[in-house]
Amino acid sequence: MGFSYQCSNPDSNEKSWSGHIRPLNINRNEFEVTARGSTFHLLIGKHVYGKYLCIPNWGIGTEMVSLSDCFWNRERLEQDYPELSKVDIISIVKALEALSPYVTL
Repeated sequence: MGFSYQCSNPDSNEKSWSGHIRPLNINRNEFEVTARGSTFHLLIGKHVYGKYLCIPNWGIGTEMVSLSDCFWNRERLEQDYPELSKVDIISIVKALEALSPYVTL
């Protein structure tokens, strides 16, 4: 069960691609995201100072402003994890945006 979402790189003429989001728990804060051959285990939450994103299967942990802020989330992932490909970063950021109506933080 889950749903699909669309991704595209605004910095290139590359074709768009789709990803798939599957909820992993009833609390709606843990998801499996697959896109372009990569799988991400997303944990989304709130702490005293703000919101966070963890992707334990990739060794990623970072703060977020909001799920729908693609620019800030992309900049943060690019800065903190330069080894990630642009395709993977966009796939993650667009998944967060797609989740924003469903996740309450």
